[in-house]
Amino acid sequence: MRLSLLPSVLIIGSMLYCTVAGAQDAEHDHGNHEEDITALGAHVHGKAVLTLVLEGNEMQLAFQSAAQSIVGFEHKAQSNEEKQEVAAAIAVFSQAEWFSLNADANCELAQADASTDLTELHANTGHADFYANYQLLCQRPARLNELQLSIFSLVPALEEIDVQWIINGKQGASKASLGSSTIYFR
Repeated sequence: MRLSLLPSVLIIGSMLYCTVAGAQDAEHDHGNHEEDITALGAHVHGKAVLTLVLEGNEMQLAFQSAAQSIVGFEHKAQSNEEKQEVAAAIAVFSQAEWFSLNADANCELAQADASTDLTELHANTGHADFYANYQLLCQRPARLNELQLSIFSLVPALEEIDVQWIINGKQGASKASLGSSTIYFR
């Protein structure tokens, strides 16, 4: 029997929206902050949001960041170098090697998808974000207790990730950075 994770993802997305809507970051001021807020958080350079939901043995991870933090710009890629940078970032995120879970949980990647607004026609109209979504199956989900993030060495402009998680009914939040890149689920 397959469980649907959509209700959990919607709940945690709503929690993130409420959290970020009340505490917008002043360092990224382009005038209209209402445009900056997305379902998963605020568009803030140097920061990202990672949502992890585990229900039964199925896990969903959703990553979102300003494109500036991932590839260094927020306009449609024009030069060959910019196009290569976007393609390389999509490839890195599609491989899902920038995070790992403790081996005891025996989680395997079932699906990965990475995308960016930079490949859309409207990419020159303002903010652009980068997204990655993953589905994993965990053979021993009760043993899941940590997430290691190696993204900070791959993407130096990314300074902090707000991590929100729901694991079989328990929820929590934490911040990850280069100096503190392991999240413990307790």
